[in-house]
Amino acid sequence: MRVTNMVPAMQYAMQQSQQALSTALQQVSTGLRVSQLSDDPSASANMVTSLSASASVDQFTTNTSAVTSLMQTADSAFSSVVTSLNSAITIGTEGANGTESAANRQALALQLQGILQAVIGQANTAYQGAFVFAGSASTMPPFVAASTTYTSAQGSAASPLAVTTGLTAGSVTSISDATTGKTMVFKAAAGDTVATLQTAIGDAVAAGTLSAGTAATINGTGQLEIATNNSANGIVVSSNDAALGAMTATAGSEVANAYAYVGNSGVNSVQVGDAMSVATNVPGDQLFLSGGNVIGSMGGLISALQSGTTTDIGAATSAISAALTHVTQQRVPLDNTLSQLNSQQTYLGQEKITLTTQQNSLVGISLAEAATNLSQAELTNNATLAAAAKSMPQTLLDYLK
Repeated sequence: MRVTNMVPAMQYAMQQSQQALSTALQQVSTGLRVSQLSDDPSASANMVTSLSASASVDQFTTNTSAVTSLMQTADSAFSSVVTSLNSAITIGTEGANGTESAANRQALALQLQGILQAVIGQANTAYQGAFVFAGSASTMPPFVAASTTYTSAQGSAASPLAVTTGLTAGSVTSISDATTGKTMVFKAAAGDTVATLQTAIGDAVAAGTLSAGTAATINGTGQLEIATNNSANGIVVSSNDAALGAMTATAGSEVANAYAYVGNSGVNSVQVGDAMSVATNVPGDQLFLSGGNVIGSMGGLISALQSGTTTDIGAATSAISAALTHVTQQRVPLDNTLSQLNSQQTYLGQEKITLTTQQNSLVGISLAEAATNLSQAELTNNATLAAAAKSMPQTLLDYLK
């Protein structure tokens, strides 16, 4: 019985030594101690957890890098706006000193118009196709040249339109006012008519959302006309109501140096850590219209230089100074966010190193240890094969001799 059991025992020993040799060779070639779950179930389970953490760190790192670039773009725009406002203050101070001729003031006004255009360009800054200062409505430029009158194409539901014409339920008509810096948004409900929209516009004027004199009427050709009677004011109108048709600015009704904000006040955010999210945009109304009203104050100084007194120019220059103070204050949270992002990038980089080290300790093996294991496995395998060569050919007759 003992003799017949020697063969399977020796076969098993050979299999084990071959497996040990194969494992040692794999460790040398891959640098891994654990290549499959059965090699070390506990280490494998911990490895899964560590790899999941690494994936999160990688995503947070990508998010942090993207937001940092976007915020740097915004900060650069801030810097340019500050420079422009300082230049505007210099121009205003020069124009208010009482010694400039009318021609020189006109030249200063023209120079300031160029600066205003630069500010509008910064206000419409885009990063990778998204407008940084448009709030969450980042697909369209947030600042648009304003006009005094917008007229709808004759609506398909009624030709011509009348105050009793029904509006499309769920449609949205918005009016952005360059003077107030605010936007009236009207969403039509079932049963609403053009008269309902007229009433809503009147309510918006009363509330200060729209400038006095803004109203909606049906003109002589049966079109809806939304206009302001103040030639120094400007509005931007849009509507997706099928009954009204598209709203189009009347040619020649553009208001010089007036721009309306057509973005919104929404703020998007992105997660850059397990418990850390940061804003990815700055609403333009908060920056350029609230507080000192950057765009409005520059338009006021241009008008004062063109036709005002030195007192008017001085007051308009003071308004720009107030706008500069507001912009500077708004820049502080942005700079704080950039500082947070830089710190987070450093932390994530260190966390990546920590996790990589942990993963190497769980499943990795040093070259020296792998070489030692291979040498031992080769010795054991050679000894097993030698023993098998002597014992495997023997039969019962060999023992009976």
